[in-house]
Amino acid sequence: MGNPKQKPSDKKSIISIDYDEPQTDWRSIYVAAALSFVGSAQFSLYFSALWPYLQILDSTSTEQFFGYIVAIYSVGQIISSPTFGYWSNAIKQVRIPLYVGLFLMFLGNALYIALELATFPKKYLMFICRFITGAGSGNVTLLRTYASTASTFKDRPRAIAFVTCGQALGMTCGPALQLIFTPLGYPGFQLFHTLTINLYTAPAYLACAMNVFGAIALKFLFKENYAGIIEPSPSSSPAKPTMATSAIASLPMYDITAVLVCYCTRFTQMFINTNLETIGSAFSMMMFNFSETKAVTYTAAAQGCVGIFTFLTYFAYIGLKLETYISSRKACMLSLVMLIIFHLVTYSWPFIPGHVEIHNSSSVIAAELRVGCNTDKFSWCEELAPVNVYLYYAAYIIVIGFAFPIMNITVTTLFSKILGPRRQGTQQGIFQVSGGVARMIGPIAVSMLYTEFGPRMAWNMEIFVIGATLLAWCFFYRRMIPLQIPSIDPEICVMPTGGTKIVPNTPKPRTMSSTSASNE
Repeated sequence: MGNPKQKPSDKKSIISIDYDEPQTDWRSIYVAAALSFVGSAQFSLYFSALWPYLQILDSTSTEQFFGYIVAIYSVGQIISSPTFGYWSNAIKQVRIPLYVGLFLMFLGNALYIALELATFPKKYLMFICRFITGAGSGNVTLLRTYASTASTFKDRPRAIAFVTCGQALGMTCGPALQLIFTPLGYPGFQLFHTLTINLYTAPAYLACAMNVFGAIALKFLFKENYAGIIEPSPSSSPAKPTMATSAIASLPMYDITAVLVCYCTRFTQMFINTNLETIGSAFSMMMFNFSETKAVTYTAAAQGCVGIFTFLTYFAYIGLKLETYISSRKACMLSLVMLIIFHLVTYSWPFIPGHVEIHNSSSVIAAELRVGCNTDKFSWCEELAPVNVYLYYAAYIIVIGFAFPIMNITVTTLFSKILGPRRQGTQQGIFQVSGGVARMIGPIAVSMLYTEFGPRMAWNMEIFVIGATLLAWCFFYRRMIPLQIPSIDPEICVMPTGGTKIVPNTPKPRTMSSTSASNE
């Protein structure tokens, strides 16, 4: 490599040139954020009404089967996420896989609308349509990958904050959108004398519309410009290397241990989020004596408040650049601590005075009076102490509203930096799979524990998972830093003969200083 302090008499000469610096395409980042919202909302849009609607369609459905319905969504996502990621890497674009994902989500929601028309057991059709929708939502992987590779290193936190903000708002605001349709009631009104629009089917109509508008935005507003990737030019050859090929040759392997910790953190985040949404309505109906309609209303209102806190958190990162005041590592660990505090505060401790209200088949007159804990279904009702309803929802809104969005930004940003300036479709797909596995295992595990042992055992399981992840962060804290890339002279490319050559209009290779790494 040439030395800029060489004397004029040196045999090697150095030519100074200007070259174009890649820029982040912010309009496409904004479109990716909107599409991320659309994809994530497909998962949470139904949660406050899914269980009550299933009871209406098939009263024989159990909490355990409902857990399977929630989990099958994640099975579809587990299959599609790495598939979309690998496909994207192979064709070096995200547009076509994104179209496929939007179509699958549209199809799944259309089938959900037609549930009442089914002639075979409706709970199985709900099972199928949630699988299809989950498979389509795997395109969220592509959007996060695009934000990670289409932004410069300097813009990376802000770009990922936009896309993860869309994802988080979709997850948290989805149930809140249900509140808009509550006045429709059930059975609602008919459309074309066949389909019905009511409290439970209206979210599916909204989801279909969002998918259509998402496809339109993808067609006319989205462009694929990758400013965060270092790779060889298609025209380059071994005889005439460019700076990009030199950069690729020096790009080291990422820290596998740090990547695994990110996978575990993503698993924990989605495990807790899915479990709380899965048993949220059933828990409130049992613990707080809520009717089905009241449970839907309160859960949706709480999610709306969570959405406000989520928006404020993302504003702090996007507008106020919160990452300059607290590192990604510390913010992520703080989020895990907050989740543990939430479970301790809302735990049904045995020393809490009183008992939850109970009922059975012989103690009620009308269906609307079946509130509290059903002793015909659960053997643990008489041993359960009541959680304060105001304490539960206040803790839920504050802790979940801050912890989840902070974790979304910090883990996703740090994961991208750990991988470095390379195509990340496959790795981001696996990252999404770790969350999908949590969405698959979580609902089944929590519904089984809830049915057999009550909410205390479900809370114990979640505290254990959060605690194990927090310990992993403590052990490997020093390794959770961006990829360290050897410094490369941006103006000189060493030729095989020992001379130097200037390559104009070639992006500068991204380097990572020790100071920037320590700030993480």
